[in-house]
Amino acid sequence: MRYWRVWLVPAIAAGGFATIWVLDANRALFMVLNAIGPATSDWLWANITVLGDTVVAFALCLPLWRRRPEALWAFLFVALLGTAWVDGLKPFVDVERPPGVLGDAVHVIGPAYKHHTFPSGHATAAFAIGGLYALGSGSGLVAAIALAVASLAALSRAAVGVHWPLDILAGAFGGWLAAAMALAIARRTRAFGTKPAVQWLLALFLAGCAVWLVIGHARSGYPQADLFQRAIGICCLGAAAARLKRAAA
Repeated sequence: MRYWRVWLVPAIAAGGFATIWVLDANRALFMVLNAIGPATSDWLWANITVLGDTVVAFALCLPLWRRRPEALWAFLFVALLGTAWVDGLKPFVDVERPPGVLGDAVHVIGPAYKHHTFPSGHATAAFAIGGLYALGSGSGLVAAIALAVASLAALSRAAVGVHWPLDILAGAFGGWLAAAMALAIARRTRAFGTKPAVQWLLALFLAGCAVWLVIGHARSGYPQADLFQRAIGICCLGAAAARLKRAAA
């Protein structure tokens, strides 16, 4: 794995974080990003933001099954490290979300969360899974698409009105590094993680996430995105079924 690919995203996120902090531009930049929602489409940003939902992000890893066994094994560590990053910081960083600070000045799409803002869980999940694809695929095209999708999903958290730019950058930083660390661990434990039984267990768990999307994942809080979430679930299940059929042929 090329080192610049591992460190470029965290370096940009850390640099952006430091710049916004020094310039005290967190609130001003949020207002600019939040204005994207009413200037475009609430429906659009509600659909984009669910890409950072945990269940959606997990389901998107199902296509790795039988394609990238090592990356699928790394998913387990991505989930653990990403969760540790978010849940380890949120209780200790007591900062209110934009609706709790700015009130009606915020254009909110979906639930108007007010507490536990740092770091953004959606941004962490988006960059963790995006990093898993980007760093684990070996393809420049896949890496570019994964980074673009992760960036949009992270940006959407300001567009829907529930996270500050600093929250988003912290999520991107932690999520990407979680993916890099997970892949490193997976390579060292590949002999166990790529065993058929382990791969099947991971695939079944991810298939369960995809099925949950199909039957109706209401916890995302964005009913405008119900159809999109179902489509993601169906596509992920279809990709897994195609690989299974090909292996049986």
